[in-house]
Amino acid sequence: MKTKYCLSLSLVFFAFYVSGQSYVELSVDNDLYFRTDHYYSSGIFLSYGKKKENHIQYWTFAQHIYNPSLRYTDDITIMDYPYSGWLFIQSEKEYLINENSSYSYGIELGVTGDASLAKTFQNFYHKTFLNLPELTWVGAQPQRIHFGIFGQINKVISLTNDIHLLGQVYSKLSSHTTNIIGRVGIMMGSKNLLPFKRTNINSNEDSTGIYFGTTQEYRPHDFTLSGSFRDDESALILPSIKYRNNFEVGIYARKDKWSLSVLYQIMSKFTPDQLFNKHEVLNITIRKSI
Repeated sequence: MKTKYCLSLSLVFFAFYVSGQSYVELSVDNDLYFRTDHYYSSGIFLSYGKKKENHIQYWTFAQHIYNPSLRYTDDITIMDYPYSGWLFIQSEKEYLINENSSYSYGIELGVTGDASLAKTFQNFYHKTFLNLPELTWVGAQPQRIHFGIFGQINKVISLTNDIHLLGQVYSKLSSHTTNIIGRVGIMMGSKNLLPFKRTNINSNEDSTGIYFGTTQEYRPHDFTLSGSFRDDESALILPSIKYRNNFEVGIYARKDKWSLSVLYQIMSKFTPDQLFNKHEVLNITIRKSI
């Protein structure tokens, strides 16, 4: 019991320890904007970055929460998605090839189960701010420590001064999630890479843009649905759809040292057991250069 809380507190301490760098960012995913609360219910990301001599160092502290559409049932036989929490930290290095392309790689460490604090956080938020009953969290995915490595390549091709093609290839190998993602989109206005969570942290140039894009993903392993690679304590295991895709549209604006992006995503099914064919999530990201 003490170990899981010590690990959670260590993750929080790490996030605040690296503050005071070249930028600070808060990014929030949520589906409550669309009067829903299921599947990928929410994500909160605190990020910090610092420009080094030949690269940019990123740190991210984040939490994901997943739950079924029937949130208040305690009968796991009718649940269309398992309860699951994912609390993790990432360290990533990005190298700029030129002003229009970069590559990065990193590591992540995190926990699922009670130590993710997902149940505690979600029920506190629902009860305190939404005046809703607590969710049951029956059959939640078990507590595990997860480790992974990941990398990505980002590229911008300017078709005109105001129209830019953005591309990304991302892959992760982890006991929590293993996937490969191809992402492509059009940015009209700014060629800033913020929709891919990449931006020139040294530039204070004012800019605005509108983004349209899509994400194509192959995910052979998803702990939130199938549990561990081995047969473990998962009470609810559902089949995972390996091929997934998103449609995205968003806006971006930067003024002085502040930037804001709002990204709307329509996600395809994660599992054939889902009662709803699509899932809508809104991401709001605020960044402050220091």
